Amino acid sequence: MRKVTFFIFILSGFIYLMWSCNSNTDYSSNQLDNDSISKRDSLSEHTKKVKKIFYNVPSPLEMTAVIQKSGAQYKPEILNSFKVADKYVNIPQQALNLGAYGSDLSYVRLFDQIQLSINYLSAVKKLCDELNIPEEQGSFAISRMEKNMDNKDSLLQIITDTYSSADSYLKDNDRGNTATLIILGGWVEALYIATNIIVYDNPKNKDVVDRIAEQKYSLSNLIELVKCYPDDNELRTYMPSLLDLKKVFDQVKIEYIKGDVVTEKEKKLTTIHSKAIVSIDKNAFEEIKKTIVEIRKKVISN
Repeated sequence: MRKVTFFIFILSGFIYLMWSCNSNTDYSSNQLDNDSISKRDSLSEHTKKVKKIFYNVPSPLEMTAVIQKSGAQYKPEILNSFKVADKYVNIPQQALNLGAYGSDLSYVRLFDQIQLSINYLSAVKKLCDELNIPEEQGSFAISRMEKNMDNKDSLLQIITDTYSSADSYLKDNDRGNTATLIILGGWVEALYIATNIIVYDNPKNKDVVDRIAEQKYSLSNLIELVKCYPDDNELRTYMPSLLDLKKVFDQVKIEYIKGDVVTEKEKKLTTIHSKAIVSIDKNAFEEIKKTIVEIRKKVISN
């Protein structure tokens, strides 16, 4: 089933968990001046592009089931250490690694690493503070999260509320480039983790490999989002690497076969079920893995 949904873990959780792309601002046509209309249209375009990035990602429950089925092992050594959070001293580094730490947080939480979850939570809060995202805007309450560490659903909702509000704050304050850096950092870290916890040749890992391959569409839309900020020096430096990664993803073949159309009359919701037939060879997979490692090195450097 294809749908826009929260990106919970690895190519699922953090990024769309963060950027739910919902705007709570109401605009009245007789109140908008030209600048306001321009800003509104800019925010709307930003939102549309972010939604496109995550159109082909699996749902949280689906991705969790896929990871568990794959038998993927917990590998904390591949994560960006929460201990280096204070070494990120400029805005681009802080934004990129706020994204990366969000993916790390989703990963350790998936494997029920409670203390590490708290540690990464603290690193995320620190970077939120450094980026001047107000506590009240982020709805960020460490104590509230700590109390809910044993309740995965509650914790995910708290994190969702936090990052959704932070995204709205950044966009509303003309800091869309910062929001985009966070998305970029989270997406890169998520793909890095996914490609490093599985083995292509293991038949149990096929579903995860397919989910990774499907990110060719997310990458294309991420590139389009980055292009929206041509004057941002940091984002511009990532473009060559992203384009190199796209060349590798271009080797991936995906065919969607339309399935049943189900309509829920009470909810007025129609869902189209479809199946993706994914073709990615080992060379392409290993090249994606190699390329994302190099991009990630730049993201987490300090």
